[in-house]
Amino acid sequence: MDEKKEDEIYCPECGKVIKRKSVICLHCGIQINELEVKKVIIGKSKIVAIVLAILFSFFSWLYTYKKNINKFLISILANLTLLNLVGYFKIEAINTLTWLIILLFVIWIWAIIDNARRPNSFYQNYPK
Repeated sequence: MDEKKEDEIYCPECGKVIKRKSVICLHCGIQINELEVKKVIIGKSKIVAIVLAILFSFFSWLYTYKKNINKFLISILANLTLLNLVGYFKIEAINTLTWLIILLFVIWIWAIIDNARRPNSFYQNYPK
């Protein structure tokens, strides 16, 4: 997604960057009014994202799915691939559980760090 400057906002309909004073989005053609602009400025919360990461691991990326869907899909595919490989090669169940726990732990830590390192502006200006 495009980087937003100080005098720009995200379109509430398509999520593209537009000028703050725009009346119509040049990308999707929707008419922008003040209420929609205020809704975009409120955005999401960094604290909520971090709490979701702590409680729900990679599912926290669904909170900001427009920018993080790839991370969510990578973590899901990594888990499914490990389970399929274990089933295909008939690896012992104890080894399987150990590797699965390690993978889930690494993805959990990745989700927490990824959500915590983003600036507040990422969440506050996040498109609805």
